[in-house]
Amino acid sequence: MIPNIGYHRYIHFKNKGCTKRLNREGFREASQALRRTNRRNAIFMVTSEHSRTRKHGEHKSSAAVRARILETAFNVISKHGYSGMTMAKVASMSGLPIGSVYWHFESKDLLLNAMIEDSFSRWHYETAERNKPRPDESFEEHVTRIFGTATTPKYFAADFWRLGVILSVEKSVPEQTARAQFLNIRETQRDELSQWWRSILPEPLLDAMPGLPKKLSSFTLAMQDGNAIAGASGESLDDFQSTLTSCLIHLVAQAQASIEAAAATKPKRARAPRAKVA
Repeated sequence: MIPNIGYHRYIHFKNKGCTKRLNREGFREASQALRRTNRRNAIFMVTSEHSRTRKHGEHKSSAAVRARILETAFNVISKHGYSGMTMAKVASMSGLPIGSVYWHFESKDLLLNAMIEDSFSRWHYETAERNKPRPDESFEEHVTRIFGTATTPKYFAADFWRLGVILSVEKSVPEQTARAQFLNIRETQRDELSQWWRSILPEPLLDAMPGLPKKLSSFTLAMQDGNAIAGASGESLDDFQSTLTSCLIHLVAQAQASIEAAAATKPKRARAPRAKVA
């Protein structure tokens, strides 16, 4: 369910090159005055910032329109690519006036930011409880359950990840708000996987390699990033999740074997000779 959104109202004066933030009443009065004079010199915009309960009098269809814009924006990116997505194309494909798109999102950056945020929120709400480790579940059982079974939904089959990877690989993209949003989400996922695996890996292994859970989670995300990039050219692995599962199980087995080998080769202390009883 997509929450109702609070709005900040702006009027951008093209002839003056400035943007003014107004309250509800000031926005209404200024927009009416500009429409009576020279409306071509201004763009009326409202941006979403914080979730809230819808106020009395706010249009009931706002959330539905916002969801429609977000869904259309994903379709535009799928068809035209990230660079080909424009606010005008989103408006055209959604059948909405361009002003309706700007009413909800001031810029392409904020639209992309909302796309990533909403997609992640829905995905995480649907998967987090289901995927966390169960009581007495081993690491091998856990990764096989969330990654390696045919009946399990794909762990990373989410729109936000594919879009976020596109933004994260290019540091100079103008959409820095959306890029920062994805990098923050990526770090959240790294921490969540690390915490899950720290709770189920054998204690002796964690004592010897305390950084192993983070190493495994970083490897998981790096694998997913690479598969997402390959997918952009139609070369993603069909059995990616089962391959990832095998790699993770092998890494833990290898770590366990290295500890056992180190313990086996550790020189034993020579016993001190017992003193002879006179």
